[in-house]
Amino acid sequence: MRFPKPFVDHILQRRSIPKANLIGWSWGTSIMATYAIENPQKVDRLVLYAPQWLRTTPLPIPASGKLGAYRSVKREAARDRWLNGVPEEKKADLIPAGWFDTWADATFASDPVGAAQTPPVLRAPNGILVDELTYYSAGKPLYDPSRIAVPTMLAVAEWDRDTPPYMAQTLFPLLTKAPAKQLVMFGEGTHNIYLEKNRMQLFNAVQNFLEEKLNGGRS
Repeated sequence: MRFPKPFVDHILQRRSIPKANLIGWSWGTSIMATYAIENPQKVDRLVLYAPQWLRTTPLPIPASGKLGAYRSVKREAARDRWLNGVPEEKKADLIPAGWFDTWADATFASDPVGAAQTPPVLRAPNGILVDELTYYSAGKPLYDPSRIAVPTMLAVAEWDRDTPPYMAQTLFPLLTKAPAKQLVMFGEGTHNIYLEKNRMQLFNAVQNFLEEKLNGGRS
């Protein structure tokens, strides 16, 4: 797994800055953490939102044996997975009115072949499941968190079933070389809290972490 270095280099050159802030979500946390380990001189701060780590609970998506290139996801199945773990009485107002449909319309339209089926489906690549089964679900981390040497924030929501809070809680004490670190858990949110009613809690926490003065560093 390698992060495309020219992409970061392009941003640094375009902005005329020596370092960039990196934010990763879900599987992207493994990519960003790996890049930060390999290129600490180019990373100012690292945010891992819904971080993956060693799994001790079942995958939220059933996966076993030889997987095909993709799985076909129906619209109602996508909503059910989104709300997995949310108390029944909290489901109605968790996602702002109309937001799920807007998200689903745009997401399913990105797969014209799946959208043309009856009923329409989204063909979701299974590569991430193969990697999950090979590494995190098998007790094999993809990176060594003790090698992260930049200020790091871990963020997760309490109803996240894709990357449950125990992952971030287990990962946090392993960040032994991070000059500063934070672990933030948000109430009443899922893996997709960035599209839910409490999204501003996530946005504000991340913004504060990126801007605040840490251990004598910049403000």
